Amino acid sequence: MNLIECARVKIADALESPILPESVKNDLEGSGNVFLTIYSKKSKTLRFFPTKDDDIWWLKIAISSFSPETSGNILAKLNKLITEFVYSTGVCISKSDCFWDGIILDSSFKTNKDQIINTIKEIPNVKDVTMKAIE
Repeated sequence: MNLIECARVKIADALESPILPESVKNDLEGSGNVFLTIYSKKSKTLRFFPTKDDDIWWLKIAISSFSPETSGNILAKLNKLITEFVYSTGVCISKSDCFWDGIILDSSFKTNKDQIINTIKEIPNVKDVTMKAIE
């Protein structure tokens, strides 16, 4: 299940959009060449994040039950493996269906992606971990 939808947008393409007001276009123009867009399905919001990297990754963690211990373990492990997140969110759909999503720039990895996935999979209550490039 996807709680969010993400895409990379070249600022030049966004500046051609008739949807954005001129003042927003002017503000975005000086913020970099590539933006990450994140659409939150729950809140129905669309956000733009300027990025310094072209390579952006989406880390998805499925959790069987969410507890302070599980979230603490996930964040403690990730803080050792990643320097920063562009965006993160988590939600429980039911008692047994919880998800955590993190958006990461390529330059934020302290180690390789396979090691991150395998380290997070070892945490109790974690059902699945995937990572994919955001196009």
